[in-house]
Amino acid sequence: MRPFTVGAATTLALVALALLHAYWAFGGLWPAQSEPALVNTVVGITHAQTMPPRLITLAVAAALFTAGGLAFARGILGWQAVILVRLPLAGLAILFAIRGVMAYLPGPLANATEPFAQLNLYVYSPGILLLAVAFAYLATSRR
Repeated sequence: MRPFTVGAATTLALVALALLHAYWAFGGLWPAQSEPALVNTVVGITHAQTMPPRLITLAVAAALFTAGGLAFARGILGWQAVILVRLPLAGLAILFAIRGVMAYLPGPLANATEPFAQLNLYVYSPGILLLAVAFAYLATSRR
């Protein structure tokens, strides 16, 4: 697979996720009908009935957008800078791999609410692991 294709797909996915987080930060409820249902669907914290604070959700959106920018710089633009692009992508690969594997191990996600628990097991974590592989590929590929 070519770095351009992986970079483009990764960038599109991360920008879409960043926009979704920004939507939630400003009160959007999709894919749920109420805030408690949204918390149970996308956060999974058993004791929470409200979404995380706006600034935290916007920070996640900004981080996802930045990660998409790194994928764009490496995959689309072909930047080779080790310190500016490849090392951050390698760090993202490790970070996303850890988060992706957490769904399958005992720990903080083991007591998540439904439907988050099932979605995390079959949708969220596999997608996060796929992004980890994409970051690793972009960090190590030749251009």
